[in-house]
Amino acid sequence: MFARSIRTAAALIALLGTRTSASPISPGLTLGEGLLVQTSSGPVQGFINLTTPDVRQFLGVPFAEPPIGELRFAKPVEKKPNGMVNAFALPPSCIQQTSNSSSIYTAYEKGFLISGGDSEDCLYLSIWAPKVESIRSQERPLPVLLYVPGGGFTSGGQASMYKIPDHWIQRSQSHIVVIMNYRVNVFGFPNAEGLQDQNPGLLDQRTAVEWVHANIANFGGDPDRITLWGQSAGGGSVSLYTYSYPDDPIVAAVAADSGAPGIVSFQDYAHTNFTFLAGLVGCGGLNSSSAELSCVRGVPAKTIQNALSTYSGTPSISFKPSVDNVTVFANWTQRALEGKVAKIPMIIGSNANEGAGFVSFTPNGPGAATLFKLTESIIACPVAHEVKNRNLAGLPTYRYQYAGNFTNISPLPWFGAYHSSELPILFGTHNQYGGPSTQFEWEVSYAMEALWLSFAEDPSRGPVRLTVESAALNPNNSSYFAWPEFQQGSSNLVVFAENDVLMQLVTSDRIDDHCSGL
Repeated sequence: MFARSIRTAAALIALLGTRTSASPISPGLTLGEGLLVQTSSGPVQGFINLTTPDVRQFLGVPFAEPPIGELRFAKPVEKKPNGMVNAFALPPSCIQQTSNSSSIYTAYEKGFLISGGDSEDCLYLSIWAPKVESIRSQERPLPVLLYVPGGGFTSGGQASMYKIPDHWIQRSQSHIVVIMNYRVNVFGFPNAEGLQDQNPGLLDQRTAVEWVHANIANFGGDPDRITLWGQSAGGGSVSLYTYSYPDDPIVAAVAADSGAPGIVSFQDYAHTNFTFLAGLVGCGGLNSSSAELSCVRGVPAKTIQNALSTYSGTPSISFKPSVDNVTVFANWTQRALEGKVAKIPMIIGSNANEGAGFVSFTPNGPGAATLFKLTESIIACPVAHEVKNRNLAGLPTYRYQYAGNFTNISPLPWFGAYHSSELPILFGTHNQYGGPSTQFEWEVSYAMEALWLSFAEDPSRGPVRLTVESAALNPNNSSYFAWPEFQQGSSNLVVFAENDVLMQLVTSDRIDDHCSGL
């Protein structure tokens, strides 16, 4: 630990002494101090956007070699330096599985969708860090939030406008946010016979964690204070991660929004999905699994994407994480009881109306009963079961439910606190796309950001917040709120933004009473 601290201090000194030309690189972008950073991927040149002048941005930094050719479907390979990395724009997302179905995201909330296109060459991450002067003023390197995007393991990526943290960093000047890409659908979860690694998309995430741990000190971050945070499939990935690396998690803490191991239920032990897809792209009827795999590796990525996205016949096929007993396991409760889970704290929770994000869009919605049933079955109950498993393992767990219903995020009344709707609040982007925010909405955003950030600052302490609100807005009637650990049967579930109350502590009966096995 002492040697690591010496290395961190040396990296910080190197950062503070790093300067580049102050001349502009394009309208609105400038170079300045701390923007040329040495990394294991080579020197990285970042920029400052004048709309957030106190934020250094490094967008599109490679953390692994392009997963193309023989590396398609294979575990990621560490990126080797290959000259200067000009990190000036968000990278393309990994190849998506597309859909023509209508949802609240396609009809109203397009800020959650990815922009900028997709590519098989997609293993990049992006870093947002405060200006060097702010880092100089700190007593130690900054805590890091490393974010894993959602997308149902079939789509998604970092180029999603509601989830860009530059304004949050501009305001706080006290933390760093990193967002990764990882392979999805068949490219990330091929489950093909003959492959040694069936879930390379999850291995991409681990490689990104390793890259950040090795390099973040050069950006002013603390490698010993990385919180791995994700939402939806990203939240599921984060919770899977704690079981995959029980003895070497690298990160100090995890946070899972609307995700848990129980959202992963894909089991294709016979590898029939890959073989069927191989037939769709001209690789059917081959005499061995290795020949099949080799053939599909030679098919253009867009051909595979089109086949996967347009097929809707029988049998149904899908590509999501599968049980490999390395990254995904069949019995999470048993692993928790055996202590085969990382001994680190977790924030975990769900939204009050998750189901609205999983139905076809209609102006009036499907009705409250349907929405509640979907909310429970798809997200809330899997989260509840993971909380119970963590309680069985004796792990510090901080549980929440988000209930905000703000018109600029939820323009129709039945949207409510739908799946993903807490993200604009946490990233501080809630006022950027759907109209201005209310004062209460800003209060909720500031409170949630402060709690997530305080957790990253000191996970062993748990989330805390110094408040300035009146007693009516503070669940313990004081100026200091310490989020209590959740235990089964306790009244320590924090509910955010319900009935115009900023935070309140309640029992989990509202969720757990509707979940079997709890």
